[in-house]
Amino acid sequence: VPFTNNVKTVEIMDGVRKINDMIRDVARNWHLDHDTHLLVMEYAAYTNHVIWTNARHLGYNVSDPLLVNRETLDVEGPGFLLERLVQHAFAPSIPQVCNKKPTSESGGRYCEQNYLFNDGMHFCAEMLGARIGAGVACLLGCVYNRKGLGESSLQEEGNPQLSLETPELKIRACERQCNEQFFSVV
Repeated sequence: VPFTNNVKTVEIMDGVRKINDMIRDVARNWHLDHDTHLLVMEYAAYTNHVIWTNARHLGYNVSDPLLVNRETLDVEGPGFLLERLVQHAFAPSIPQVCNKKPTSESGGRYCEQNYLFNDGMHFCAEMLGARIGAGVACLLGCVYNRKGLGESSLQEEGNPQLSLETPELKIRACERQCNEQFFSVV
C-alpha cells in the first residue's frame, strides 16, 4: 500500500506500514499451506523512493532515498510527506505532486506539477507505467520461467550454491532482484 493523499496523519502512516508488513508476512509464508506462491511487488517502497527523490529536488533536507529505512521514514517522513497543498480534504503531498514548491502568491493552493503523480493518488502512466509493467513481468517470470527447479539448469551449473537452494529460496531471490531492479530509484 503506497503513500497517497489518503495518508493524512502519522498514525495513518504507521497503519499503512503495518499493513505492508502483514502483506509481506502472508506472502512469505503462503507456500507453507498452499501449492502456490505469492510474491510482493514493492510498489510502496518504489513510490517512497520517487517521492523522497523529488523532495530532495524540491530542496527538502531529507536522506538519500536508497538509505531510507523504517527509522528514517518515522523521523523524516512526517516532516515533509504530510506537507500538503491547501485544496480540500484529500489534498496531495507537495513532495509527491510538485515540481517546485508552491509560491506565496498561490497561497499554498497549487504548484507547478511534476510528471510523477497526477493527484496524490495515481501515478502518471507515461512516466512510471513502463517500469511498473516491467516489474510485474519480472515477478511473473520468477514463478513461470522456472526451468529445471530441483534439477540442474545452465544457470545453476556455474554456481554450485544455487543448486543447493530450495525452489522457495530461488523464487524469493528472484523476487528480491525484480524489486531491486524495477522498484527503486537506482
